[in-house]
Amino acid sequence: MASPNDLPRELLFSASARFFGHENGEAKLLRVSILGRVPLERAGVKRVLEEEAGIRVVGEGSMNESSHLARTVRPDLLVILHDDADDALGGLGSIAPSLPKIVLMNRLSEQATRLLLHHSANGILLREDSVAHLHWAVRAAAAGGLALAPTAAAMVREQCTQPDRMSDETSAARNAISALSPREQEILEFLKKGHSNADLADALAISGHTVKDHIRAIYTKLGVDNRVQAARIAWQADVGRSTGAERPGGRPGPVTDAVRGPGSGFRPSGALIPHPR
Repeated sequence: MASPNDLPRELLFSASARFFGHENGEAKLLRVSILGRVPLERAGVKRVLEEEAGIRVVGEGSMNESSHLARTVRPDLLVILHDDADDALGGLGSIAPSLPKIVLMNRLSEQATRLLLHHSANGILLREDSVAHLHWAVRAAAAGGLALAPTAAAMVREQCTQPDRMSDETSAARNAISALSPREQEILEFLKKGHSNADLADALAISGHTVKDHIRAIYTKLGVDNRVQAARIAWQADVGRSTGAERPGGRPGPVTDAVRGPGSGFRPSGALIPHPR
């Protein structure tokens, strides 16, 4: 077999260029689009990203513009700004499902980290440390890796080093769902996947009024007020199915509890500012 020294110089250069994301001697640009409600925050993220060589922001807009951006500017990756995990989980699966995504949030819990990963987040960062980590995180996520803030990484490591431990939230979520009737559990699966009442009525061949009655019963039995909260309990029960044996106790806590940063948001210069409420 030929050694590297025996190969033509041009062939070696071409192979190394492809491996490191370079073609024709130039770095391949990583095309990023930014989604968020607040233009000032989007501008701050854009400034942080474009200060890094090899990254270009090719579009930005609100959440409902994701499909338009994906179709017209063809980004390699989305960076999405959310206030909290409930906000993120409510729409993560429907936002350009074929593109890798990095989620930026003000606060993060162990439960939220598991759910976001379960729903295909390729990166999770707290806004307070995004300036330091965003440049490598977008490259890692675009290359098929997983980019986690130090806090989220510590949570994942804890879970992986204790594979037989089932969280209290998972156990409680399963117990809560077991109180639902078979039909209610079936409808909860539809809610988890984001289907509308009309979708449920068509799929189950029942009236819209009957769907509403079932959903009200589900809310009452699960102790929740809306579809996202009900779906969150279903997600939590599913996430725990690969974590090992159950242990008793606990009840589902809010997804957004635990770690949060003292600041959240970006100036156009990249400096942190309090997040507007």
